[in-house]
Amino acid sequence: METLVMISRAHADTAFRLAKEMHQDGDTVNIFFMGRGKHHCSREEVVESLNWANLYTFETEFDSTTEEVQAVSYDHFIELLEKANRTFSWI
Repeated sequence: METLVMISRAHADTAFRLAKEMHQDGDTVNIFFMGRGKHHCSREEVVESLNWANLYTFETEFDSTTEEVQAVSYDHFIELLEKANRTFSWI
């Protein structure tokens, strides 16, 4: 199963914990940072702690300096949504 988690708020520890549980249950987890949540992309300790997930953000909002976070187009975001079996938003 593929899960897309959308993070758009500053405090996301609970969302990260829930997403990790999904990963441990066998899901492929894609985490997409947007809005206020994109500050996590520049926090090295957060990025490292999420090494079990695929990390994304909009290229128009944040040009990530780490290769762990992919800055993608809106079209790519739509592709992630279309292939996800489950989504959840942390807003």
